Amino acid sequence: MADQSKNNSAQRQHVPSGDVPVDALATHVLSMIAKKNAESAAQLDLDIAERLRDVAAEPTVNTVPELISEMLKAGISPDTIATVYIPHAARQMGEDWCDDNLSFARVTIGTARLQSSLRTLGTDWTSQGYPDERHADGGAIVIIAKDPYHTLGAMVLCGQLRRMGLSVRLAMGVSTQELRKLFFDTSFDAALISASASESLESLREYVDVIRQSSAVCPPIIVGGNVLDQDEDVKAATGADLTTRDPMEALEHCGIPRSSYKETLQQERRT
Repeated sequence: MADQSKNNSAQRQHVPSGDVPVDALATHVLSMIAKKNAESAAQLDLDIAERLRDVAAEPTVNTVPELISEMLKAGISPDTIATVYIPHAARQMGEDWCDDNLSFARVTIGTARLQSSLRTLGTDWTSQGYPDERHADGGAIVIIAKDPYHTLGAMVLCGQLRRMGLSVRLAMGVSTQELRKLFFDTSFDAALISASASESLESLREYVDVIRQSSAVCPPIIVGGNVLDQDEDVKAATGADLTTRDPMEALEHCGIPRSSYKETLQQERRT
């Protein structure tokens, strides 16, 4: 049994990072959001959280929408569901996969269901957000350097930032040509690039160079994700302005203080 466990661990070390059940952004961002939102996390009902994880990972019938509806009727806010319960369920499934308690297929199905459920919680949590963001200048752009199997973490991050009052656009798996046009047509206050450990630093350098060359006024460019796990100096190799796993630190570097987020959230709660 011990040998089998070692074999499983060795196999996982060779699984391409694009095939892991929770992508680079989700792994770090979902964990951070759940930990940073201490006020909401204190309200976490572990029984409901476990039910959400179980129904998401159910291999046949999808009852996630029914449970989300039940949670809303029980008075759990959409914000708490999106930033606390869904990240918790996703992280639990990821841990279960690592412990051989869930198959890759069930985790894949589960994260897809959780991602789909975000769309029922309002426009803040959809992949593109508000319709007028397509042509609006300002705000942040979250770029997934490689088309991931799961985009749950990216959607939660974008939704959280929108709830903090920031206009956000999500660009996944874009080519350098698409990226060039995007930054030529639109001005952003922050460019956040998330990359997995398998992403080459040369390709990230190309992304950074394209952004700089295509922007009339180049925003700060931040690189994060599992790519930071390697020993190399990612900042120097890519030419980014900052490398960090913390989206709040990234936005502070871009001149957007945390205090403005807190004021926005407090005002929303009062209204």
